Amino acid sequence: MVAVSAMNKESKKDDPNPYDTAFKEFADQDPELLLMLVGALPPGAKVKPLPRAVSISALLPDQPYEVISATEHFIAHIEAQTRYKKPMPVRFVNYDAYFWIRYQLPVHSFLLVFLPQGMPDDAPTEMTVEAGGLTLTVKYTVVRIWELPAAEALKSGRASILPFVPLMKGGQAELEASAQALGQVADEPLRQRLSLHFVMLGSLRYNRVELLDMLGRTTMVPLHVLKETPFYQEIREEGREEGREEGERKLLLELFRDFALKRFPGFELGEKLEQVRDLNALKQLYRDLDQIQDEVALRARLAELIAG
Repeated sequence: MVAVSAMNKESKKDDPNPYDTAFKEFADQDPELLLMLVGALPPGAKVKPLPRAVSISALLPDQPYEVISATEHFIAHIEAQTRYKKPMPVRFVNYDAYFWIRYQLPVHSFLLVFLPQGMPDDAPTEMTVEAGGLTLTVKYTVVRIWELPAAEALKSGRASILPFVPLMKGGQAELEASAQALGQVADEPLRQRLSLHFVMLGSLRYNRVELLDMLGRTTMVPLHVLKETPFYQEIREEGREEGREEGERKLLLELFRDFALKRFPGFELGEKLEQVRDLNALKQLYRDLDQIQDEVALRARLAELIAG
Protein backbone atom coordinates (compact mmCIF):
# COMPACT_ATOMS: atom_id res chain seq x y z
CA MET A 1 0.00 0.00 0.00
CA VAL A 2 1.21 3.51 -0.80
CA ALA A 3 2.02 5.53 2.29
CA VAL A 4 1.29 9.24 2.41
CA SER A 5 2.66 11.71 4.94
CA ALA A 6 1.34 15.26 4.80
CA MET A 7 3.48 18.37 5.21
CA ASN A 8 2.37 21.89 6.02
CA LYS A 9 1.15 23.85 3.01
CA GLU A 10 1.00 27.59 2.52
CA SER A 11 -1.98 28.93 0.62
CA LYS A 12 -1.95 31.37 -2.27
CA LYS A 13 -2.37 35.00 -1.41
CA ASP A 14 -5.10 35.45 -3.99
CA ASP A 15 -8.40 33.60 -3.68
CA PRO A 16 -8.32 30.62 -6.07
CA ASN A 17 -11.04 30.19 -8.65
CA PRO A 18 -13.58 27.43 -7.92
CA TYR A 19 -11.96 25.00 -10.36
CA ASP A 20 -8.61 25.46 -8.59
CA THR A 21 -10.38 24.75 -5.32
CA ALA A 22 -11.79 21.48 -6.65
CA PHE A 23 -8.36 20.41 -7.89
CA LYS A 24 -6.64 21.37 -4.63
CA GLU A 25 -9.12 19.30 -2.62
CA PHE A 26 -8.45 16.31 -4.88
CA ALA A 27 -4.69 16.87 -4.58
CA ASP A 28 -4.92 17.06 -0.79
CA GLN A 29 -7.31 14.15 -0.27
CA ASP A 30 -5.84 11.56 -2.58
CA PRO A 31 -2.27 12.19 -3.77
CA GLU A 32 -1.78 8.59 -4.92
CA LEU A 33 -4.86 8.62 -7.13
CA LEU A 34 -3.90 11.97 -8.69
CA LEU A 35 -0.42 10.68 -9.44
CA MET A 36 -1.84 7.47 -10.90
CA LEU A 37 -4.16 9.57 -13.04
CA VAL A 38 -1.26 11.35 -14.72
CA GLY A 39 0.99 8.30 -14.79
CA ALA A 40 3.51 9.38 -12.16
CA LEU A 41 3.20 6.69 -9.46
CA PRO A 42 5.67 3.78 -9.53
CA PRO A 43 4.50 0.52 -7.85
CA GLY A 44 4.84 0.63 -4.08
CA ALA A 45 5.90 4.28 -4.01
CA LYS A 46 5.63 6.50 -0.96
CA VAL A 47 4.25 9.99 -1.58
CA LYS A 48 4.96 13.13 0.43
CA PRO A 49 3.14 16.38 -0.48
CA LEU A 50 5.54 19.32 -0.64
CA PRO A 51 4.74 22.96 0.19
CA ARG A 52 2.99 24.71 -2.69
CA ALA A 53 4.41 28.16 -1.99
CA VAL A 54 8.11 28.70 -2.68
CA SER A 55 10.56 31.35 -1.58
CA ILE A 56 9.86 33.56 -4.60
CA SER A 57 6.32 34.88 -4.09
CA ALA A 58 5.51 34.92 -7.80
CA LEU A 59 6.04 31.15 -8.06
CA LEU A 60 2.98 29.25 -6.83
CA PRO A 61 2.81 25.77 -8.35
CA ASP A 62 -0.45 23.83 -8.15
CA GLN A 63 0.88 20.68 -6.49
CA PRO A 64 4.35 19.16 -6.07
CA TYR A 65 5.00 15.77 -4.46
CA GLU A 66 8.08 13.87 -3.42
CA VAL A 67 7.77 10.29 -4.72
CA ILE A 68 9.93 7.46 -3.39
CA SER A 69 9.86 3.88 -4.67
CA ALA A 70 12.30 0.97 -4.58
CA THR A 71 13.90 2.17 -7.82
CA GLU A 72 13.04 5.87 -8.12
CA HIS A 73 13.17 9.07 -6.09
CA PHE A 74 11.87 12.22 -7.76
CA ILE A 75 9.64 15.30 -7.58
CA ALA A 76 6.27 15.00 -9.37
CA HIS A 77 4.92 18.43 -10.25
CA ILE A 78 1.31 18.73 -11.48
CA GLU A 79 -0.25 21.88 -12.91
CA ALA A 80 -4.03 21.87 -13.53
CA GLN A 81 -5.67 24.23 -16.05
CA THR A 82 -9.34 24.57 -16.99
CA ARG A 83 -8.23 25.47 -20.53
CA TYR A 84 -4.82 25.33 -22.15
CA LYS A 85 -2.75 28.48 -21.69
CA LYS A 86 0.24 29.35 -23.82
CA PRO A 87 2.43 30.68 -20.95
CA MET A 88 2.50 27.25 -19.26
CA PRO A 89 5.85 26.08 -20.77
CA VAL A 90 7.65 29.12 -19.33
CA ARG A 91 6.04 28.53 -15.96
CA PHE A 92 7.30 24.94 -15.96
CA VAL A 93 10.85 26.21 -16.50
CA ASN A 94 10.53 28.52 -13.49
CA TYR A 95 8.93 25.95 -11.22
CA ASP A 96 11.17 23.02 -12.12
CA ALA A 97 14.36 25.04 -11.82
CA TYR A 98 13.29 25.93 -8.30
CA PHE A 99 12.48 22.30 -7.41
CA TRP A 100 15.92 21.18 -8.57
CA ILE A 101 17.69 23.89 -6.62
CA ARG A 102 15.59 23.23 -3.50
CA TYR A 103 15.51 19.42 -3.45
CA GLN A 104 18.35 18.27 -5.78
CA LEU A 105 16.05 15.57 -7.22
CA PRO A 106 14.88 14.71 -10.74
CA VAL A 107 11.68 16.57 -11.63
CA HIS A 108 8.81 15.06 -13.65
CA SER A 109 6.15 17.60 -14.62
CA PHE A 110 2.58 17.14 -15.83
CA LEU A 111 0.01 19.55 -17.27
CA LEU A 112 -3.54 18.38 -16.53
CA VAL A 113 -6.06 20.14 -18.83
CA PHE A 114 -9.82 19.94 -18.16
CA LEU A 115 -11.39 21.10 -21.44
CA PRO A 116 -10.49 20.46 -25.11
CA GLN A 117 -11.54 23.94 -26.28
CA GLY A 118 -8.46 25.86 -27.40
CA MET A 119 -6.18 22.86 -26.97
CA PRO A 120 -3.73 22.70 -29.92
CA ASP A 121 -3.10 19.30 -31.49
CA ASP A 122 0.61 19.98 -31.36
CA ALA A 123 0.75 21.39 -27.83
CA PRO A 124 4.43 21.66 -26.84
CA THR A 125 5.81 19.25 -24.27
CA GLU A 126 9.15 20.95 -23.67
CA MET A 127 10.66 24.40 -23.31
CA THR A 128 14.21 25.70 -23.52
CA VAL A 129 15.35 29.02 -22.08
CA GLU A 130 18.81 30.40 -22.85
CA ALA A 131 20.16 33.10 -20.58
CA GLY A 132 23.77 33.86 -21.42
CA GLY A 133 25.84 30.88 -20.32
CA LEU A 134 22.82 29.21 -18.70
CA THR A 135 20.54 26.91 -20.69
CA LEU A 136 17.44 25.35 -19.11
CA THR A 137 15.37 22.69 -20.88
CA VAL A 138 12.19 21.34 -19.28
CA LYS A 139 10.14 18.43 -20.59
CA TYR A 140 6.63 17.72 -19.35
CA THR A 141 3.67 15.45 -20.08
CA VAL A 142 0.30 16.85 -21.20
CA VAL A 143 -2.66 14.93 -19.76
CA ARG A 144 -6.02 15.61 -21.43
CA ILE A 145 -8.64 14.70 -18.84
CA TRP A 146 -11.37 14.24 -21.49
CA GLU A 147 -9.34 11.33 -22.91
CA LEU A 148 -9.22 9.47 -19.57
CA PRO A 149 -11.94 6.77 -19.22
CA ALA A 150 -14.55 7.70 -16.62
CA ALA A 151 -15.36 4.01 -16.07
CA GLU A 152 -11.81 3.36 -14.85
CA ALA A 153 -12.00 6.30 -12.46
CA LEU A 154 -15.24 4.93 -11.00
CA LYS A 155 -13.66 1.50 -10.54
CA SER A 156 -11.10 3.02 -8.19
CA GLY A 157 -13.83 3.40 -5.58
CA ARG A 158 -12.29 6.66 -4.37
CA ALA A 159 -14.70 9.52 -3.65
CA SER A 160 -12.14 12.23 -4.41
CA ILE A 161 -12.21 11.48 -8.16
CA LEU A 162 -16.01 11.69 -8.51
CA PRO A 163 -16.24 15.47 -9.22
CA PHE A 164 -13.94 14.98 -12.22
CA VAL A 165 -15.94 12.16 -13.83
CA PRO A 166 -18.13 14.59 -15.87
CA LEU A 167 -14.98 15.87 -17.60
CA MET A 168 -13.73 12.40 -18.51
CA LYS A 169 -14.46 10.13 -21.46
CA GLY A 170 -17.91 8.74 -20.80
CA GLY A 171 -21.59 9.58 -20.87
CA GLN A 172 -24.86 9.42 -18.99
CA ALA A 173 -24.19 6.09 -17.30
CA GLU A 174 -20.94 7.32 -15.77
CA LEU A 175 -22.55 10.59 -14.65
CA GLU A 176 -25.37 8.71 -12.93
CA ALA A 177 -22.94 6.32 -11.26
CA SER A 178 -20.82 9.23 -10.01
CA ALA A 179 -23.84 11.07 -8.58
CA GLN A 180 -25.03 7.89 -6.87
CA ALA A 181 -21.59 7.28 -5.37
CA LEU A 182 -21.51 10.86 -4.07
CA GLY A 183 -24.80 10.25 -2.27
CA GLN A 184 -23.17 7.34 -0.44
CA VAL A 185 -20.29 9.37 1.04
CA ALA A 186 -20.84 9.03 4.78
CA ASP A 187 -19.04 12.21 5.86
CA GLU A 188 -21.67 14.92 5.34
CA PRO A 189 -19.34 17.97 5.04
CA LEU A 190 -17.15 16.03 2.61
CA ARG A 191 -20.21 14.88 0.64
CA GLN A 192 -21.42 18.46 0.32
CA ARG A 193 -18.03 19.75 -0.84
CA LEU A 194 -17.59 16.97 -3.38
CA SER A 195 -21.17 17.48 -4.61
CA LEU A 196 -20.44 21.17 -5.10
CA HIS A 197 -17.30 20.33 -7.08
CA PHE A 198 -19.27 17.78 -9.14
CA VAL A 199 -21.85 20.37 -10.18
CA MET A 200 -19.30 23.13 -10.67
CA LEU A 201 -16.85 21.10 -12.78
CA GLY A 202 -19.62 19.22 -14.56
CA SER A 203 -21.29 22.46 -15.63
CA LEU A 204 -18.25 23.11 -17.81
CA ARG A 205 -19.63 20.37 -20.07
CA TYR A 206 -23.22 19.53 -19.05
CA ASN A 207 -26.44 21.33 -18.13
CA ARG A 208 -26.22 22.50 -14.54
CA VAL A 209 -29.83 21.63 -13.65
CA GLU A 210 -29.47 18.09 -14.98
CA LEU A 211 -26.44 17.59 -12.75
CA LEU A 212 -28.40 18.86 -9.76
CA ASP A 213 -31.18 16.45 -10.74
CA MET A 214 -28.80 13.52 -10.48
CA LEU A 215 -27.61 14.60 -7.06
CA GLY A 216 -31.17 15.28 -5.94
CA ARG A 217 -32.08 11.62 -6.36
CA THR A 218 -29.69 10.68 -3.58
CA THR A 219 -28.94 13.88 -1.67
CA MET A 220 -30.21 17.44 -1.79
CA VAL A 221 -27.45 20.00 -2.26
CA PRO A 222 -27.94 22.51 0.59
CA LEU A 223 -28.71 26.09 -0.33
CA HIS A 224 -25.58 27.44 1.38
CA VAL A 225 -23.51 25.06 -0.76
CA LEU A 226 -25.25 26.11 -3.96
CA LYS A 227 -24.44 29.74 -3.19
CA GLU A 228 -20.77 28.92 -3.77
CA THR A 229 -21.31 27.80 -7.37
CA PRO A 230 -20.46 30.07 -10.33
CA PHE A 231 -23.82 29.46 -11.99
CA TYR A 232 -25.64 30.56 -8.82
CA GLN A 233 -23.88 33.90 -9.13
CA GLU A 234 -24.62 33.91 -12.85
CA ILE A 235 -28.36 33.52 -12.31
CA ARG A 236 -28.33 36.21 -9.63
CA GLU A 237 -26.51 38.47 -12.08
CA GLU A 238 -29.18 37.76 -14.70
CA GLY A 239 -31.77 39.06 -12.26
CA ARG A 240 -29.79 42.15 -11.28
CA GLU A 241 -31.91 44.46 -13.44
CA GLU A 242 -34.94 43.48 -11.37
CA GLY A 243 -32.99 43.51 -8.12
CA ARG A 244 -30.57 41.21 -6.33
CA GLU A 245 -33.34 39.37 -4.51
CA GLU A 246 -35.15 38.57 -7.75
CA GLY A 247 -32.06 36.83 -9.13
CA GLU A 248 -31.88 34.59 -6.09
CA ARG A 249 -35.61 33.89 -6.27
CA LYS A 250 -35.29 32.93 -9.94
CA LEU A 251 -32.71 30.28 -9.07
CA LEU A 252 -34.78 28.86 -6.24
CA LEU A 253 -37.86 28.56 -8.44
CA GLU A 254 -35.86 26.77 -11.13
CA LEU A 255 -34.35 24.31 -8.67
CA PHE A 256 -37.54 23.76 -6.68
CA ARG A 257 -39.65 22.88 -9.73
CA ASP A 258 -37.09 20.36 -10.91
CA PHE A 259 -36.52 18.67 -7.54
CA ALA A 260 -40.26 18.56 -6.81
CA LEU A 261 -40.90 16.84 -10.13
CA LYS A 262 -38.21 14.27 -9.37
CA ARG A 263 -39.59 13.62 -5.89
CA PHE A 264 -43.24 13.53 -6.97
CA PRO A 265 -43.38 12.49 -10.67
CA GLY A 266 -46.37 14.01 -12.45
CA PHE A 267 -46.96 16.64 -9.78
CA GLU A 268 -47.81 19.97 -11.41
CA LEU A 269 -46.90 23.12 -9.54
CA GLY A 270 -48.46 25.35 -12.16
CA GLU A 271 -48.40 29.02 -11.16
CA LYS A 272 -48.72 28.33 -7.45
CA LEU A 273 -45.02 28.50 -6.79
CA GLU A 274 -44.83 31.92 -8.48
CA GLN A 275 -47.34 33.20 -5.95
CA VAL A 276 -44.93 32.63 -3.07
CA ARG A 277 -43.33 36.08 -2.83
CA ASP A 278 -41.53 35.70 0.50
CA LEU A 279 -37.95 34.74 -0.41
CA ASN A 280 -37.12 33.42 3.08
CA ALA A 281 -40.24 31.24 3.05
CA LEU A 282 -39.28 29.92 -0.37
CA LYS A 283 -35.79 29.08 0.90
CA GLN A 284 -37.25 27.16 3.84
CA LEU A 285 -39.60 25.23 1.57
CA TYR A 286 -36.63 24.24 -0.60
CA ARG A 287 -34.70 23.06 2.47
CA ASP A 288 -37.69 21.02 3.64
CA LEU A 289 -38.50 19.44 0.27
CA ASP A 290 -36.75 16.14 0.94
CA GLN A 291 -38.69 15.84 4.24
CA ILE A 292 -42.17 16.44 2.79
CA GLN A 293 -43.96 13.09 2.74
CA ASP A 294 -46.34 13.35 -0.22
CA GLU A 295 -48.05 15.63 -2.74
CA VAL A 296 -50.88 16.42 -0.35
CA ALA A 297 -48.44 17.76 2.24
CA LEU A 298 -46.63 19.80 -0.42
CA ARG A 299 -49.90 21.34 -1.65
CA ALA A 300 -50.78 22.22 1.94
CA ARG A 301 -47.43 23.95 2.50
CA LEU A 302 -47.80 25.92 -0.72
CA ALA A 303 -51.34 26.99 0.14
CA GLU A 304 -50.15 28.11 3.58
CA LEU A 305 -47.33 30.19 2.12
CA ILE A 306 -49.53 31.76 -0.54
CA ALA A 307 -52.17 32.68 2.05
CA GLY A 308 -49.52 34.10 4.37
